[in-house]
Amino acid sequence: MSEAATVVLLLIAAFGVFLVDVYGRGPVSRQRLDRFARRQQLRVTADNGNQVIRYLATTRRWRVAGLIGGIAASQIGAPAGTIVNFNFVAIFAGWFLGALVAEVRVDHLAHGRVRAASLRPRRPEQYVRPFTWALVPATAVIALVTGAITAVADRTGWAEPNWAWAGLWLGLAVAVAVTVRLIQRAVLRRAQPVAAPDVIEADDAIRSRSLHVLSGGGAALVLFLTLNLLASLRPTAVGAQQVVAALVLIGVFAVALLGWLVATSMWPPRRPGTDLANPAPA
Repeated sequence: MSEAATVVLLLIAAFGVFLVDVYGRGPVSRQRLDRFARRQQLRVTADNGNQVIRYLATTRRWRVAGLIGGIAASQIGAPAGTIVNFNFVAIFAGWFLGALVAEVRVDHLAHGRVRAASLRPRRPEQYVRPFTWALVPATAVIALVTGAITAVADRTGWAEPNWAWAGLWLGLAVAVAVTVRLIQRAVLRRAQPVAAPDVIEADDAIRSRSLHVLSGGGAALVLFLTLNLLASLRPTAVGAQQVVAALVLIGVFAVALLGWLVATSMWPPRRPGTDLANPAPA
């Protein structure tokens, strides 16, 4: 890494520390709290308000830290002679890694003096649409199919893939999908102690929003890695090279849009035994 690139990296690190300290640890705005309540149709009360604010503050802090880490990582991996480099996949991966850490760091509901947990079964369809829950494993299947196509193209002479990179992207895609699914199941099965109804509603809303972010962000990252796998295909025909390049370019925008739509979609938790969602905020 050149001296200029090192200086840029140090500036990014300094700015990142400042951003995490000022923005990541700052107060949660009323607008952000209202947006969360609107998406989840949650009635925010004096008892559950701080619970939601702690969740929003924790996720913001770790996502900002991950974003800065992704920017720094893309700078470290810059090609020789490049002073400033921004790799979108690396930046997004950093942000999503921060989102994963945030789910581990989020404060859960505490038990009272007598430990008691709700025996109500929690199923994915109470918190997310079936499409959203199936999205991450579906993207893993897409990655595996793309890997199989790459192998067939290599065998038939249609392409000369770079297997060092192709294997890396495929392995990372499957690893991300498995990791996200495990964390999703941990979020879904997280113990829920007996508490006031509005506090339970907030806990369910947090659980639902977490599953949406993990589904949208996880699926997007797996598909971005799959697009990298597709880019390493290296078809032998000139026309085919242009087609693959166009597919990758269009795919980047389509995947980003899909991830954003899923992560921000409105789907309030459903109460067991009814088709009703939690009451909407006044």
